[in-house]
Amino acid sequence: MRNLYLFILFIFLLSCTNSKTYESISLKIDLLNEKYAPDARVAVWNIDVNDKKIPIELVGETNLNDAKNDLIEYLKSEDISFEDNIILLPNHDFKYGIINNSVANLRKNPSHSSELVSQTILGTGVSILKKEGQWYLIQTPDKYISWIDHGGIVPMSKEKYDNYFSSDVGIFTRPYGFSYETKKKNRVVSDLVLGSALKIVEIRSKHTKYEYPDGRTAWIENRLMNSISSIRGMNYSIQNLLENAHSLIGVPYLWGGTSSKGFDCSGYTKSVYLMNGYILPRDASQQIKEGTLVDDSRNWNLLEVGDLMFFGYYKDDKLRIDHVSIWLGDGYFIQSSKNVRISSVYSDNSNFDDYHMTKYIESRRIIGSNTEGIKKL
Repeated sequence: MRNLYLFILFIFLLSCTNSKTYESISLKIDLLNEKYAPDARVAVWNIDVNDKKIPIELVGETNLNDAKNDLIEYLKSEDISFEDNIILLPNHDFKYGIINNSVANLRKNPSHSSELVSQTILGTGVSILKKEGQWYLIQTPDKYISWIDHGGIVPMSKEKYDNYFSSDVGIFTRPYGFSYETKKKNRVVSDLVLGSALKIVEIRSKHTKYEYPDGRTAWIENRLMNSISSIRGMNYSIQNLLENAHSLIGVPYLWGGTSSKGFDCSGYTKSVYLMNGYILPRDASQQIKEGTLVDDSRNWNLLEVGDLMFFGYYKDDKLRIDHVSIWLGDGYFIQSSKNVRISSVYSDNSNFDDYHMTKYIESRRIIGSNTEGIKKL
């Protein structure tokens, strides 16, 4: 009887110890999440503790090696025995891929019925984090993490990936068009959208031959293309930004859309800036953290053409940004809302947007700012 009592006491004390250990580790995991992955759209930190095993087991997955190392060092410093079964991403055979369709839909979960959270376009190089069935978890150049089905991407080795981008790449400069098997345009290879990128193979006087990520080749008229090296080397041009912004007027609104087949608000601003050589974060709530604040009191004289205007509301004393547009000057701004259209900040103008102007928060300048989320193409 005494031995049974001691055994029960031992199990009870062990359970209490494990419970306290579990709580301390869980707290550390949460703190590391706040430090390294405050925005789940651009980082994976799905870590948990299995305290049913002895020693305890760390489970889950992350693409944040520094955060994982911090957790391991903490456990060691606390003299906590553990088994490390955390999966470090990427863990797929091919860690690189290139988008192979004019527009690839990106989903929240690996299913066609899952929410459309974003899009990426032909020729975009991405990182592959993992694969589930026929779906790949990818990270785009703006760091956005989402799922793409296998039909929209060509996974490849780093060597093949680097080779594809080793020479110059052509960028499609019109809202919509096609590539063809021959210079006479007698057979379509695929459709193209603004920003579609293809590897240059052979340049002729009026046409250039391009290569798709999957090896297909096609001809496109030179007047419709620009080279990525030219876009990277260009000085910021207000005229160029205005031309790109206006060329997309009438394109329909699409939640999650980032292509000239359909835009949401931030997909539109992001695409216009991309054609001017800048990569912006994906969402309006991310874009507002970049650039330099130029106005928060409706002093429109402080704004310059190209500044981003942000709109939102407060809920539970927290600011929620849900819309962004581009300032055009003279009281006008251009936005993707219903469709890409021009609106006015002035109530006596026929284009006055009463709905959004009641939600105006601030405007920020992207050009000339060196914040972390703004990258050159």
